[in-house]
Amino acid sequence: MEQISGSVEGLEEKMKKATCEMLTLFLFEKHEMFVNEVATELESLSNGVFTISFPYAVIYRMERHGYVQLKDKHIAKDGRLRQFYEITDKGRSYLAVLLDSYDKINKGISAILHSDGGIE
Repeated sequence: MEQISGSVEGLEEKMKKATCEMLTLFLFEKHEMFVNEVATELESLSNGVFTISFPYAVIYRMERHGYVQLKDKHIAKDGRLRQFYEITDKGRSYLAVLLDSYDKINKGISAILHSDGGIE
């Protein structure tokens, strides 16, 4: 495996990992979705910037913590099983905390970057 630490790719990968749960919960708050729809929606809404290869891992982890739950499953016309998940009340509370934390961090970074001699 190629080492990406200390590179732009490393930063991007870590930022994606750090925000993946928040963004996934944000989507589930809009409406229930099946697992692969999450990855497609994230990629579409971010204009291709945010991609996740294994949405199942994120969703199953959040399910274990009680942030999302399986709502329904059925067989699609193409024969594949579609598992629909929805956000729980615990997930909504967690999302609120994540959004608040993200906002604070983002504002702090912006303040540093726009301080004396920084970005105009």
